[in-house]
Amino acid sequence: MLKTSLFAAATLLTLAAVAPVQAGERHRDQDRHAAFQPSAPQPIAEVVKAGGGTVSGAVQSVAATWFTVTDGRDAITVANRGFLPEGIETGAPITVVGGVHQGAIHAAQIIRDDGTSFGRDALRGRGERKHDDD
Repeated sequence: MLKTSLFAAATLLTLAAVAPVQAGERHRDQDRHAAFQPSAPQPIAEVVKAGGGTVSGAVQSVAATWFTVTDGRDAITVANRGFLPEGIETGAPITVVGGVHQGAIHAAQIIRDDGTSFGRDALRGRGERKHDDD
């Protein structure tokens, strides 16, 4: 009985020590994506070097939750949480804001050529249009 109680206490202490670390990792991941605000687009190479920023270019290939964008010189994968919004098609102009992690931009905001903006930083992610003249 004493061994069982000691084992249970040790397990609880271990879990209590690990939980804040895991929560901190999730928090850092969220910060990494939200830390970059829309700005003037930069070449992909500069955004990768900076760890994130804004990239504009043409969509090169599309899958369910990611696409590849090229700026004419370099290309990079854009990862999205969940399915991509409608209207992202090969050849379409696109702007992406986000942090770079493991060689891909993790999109905080995706802006189509018509100005429609999607993502966590885009008017609560509802895909609402965002224009200067509204």
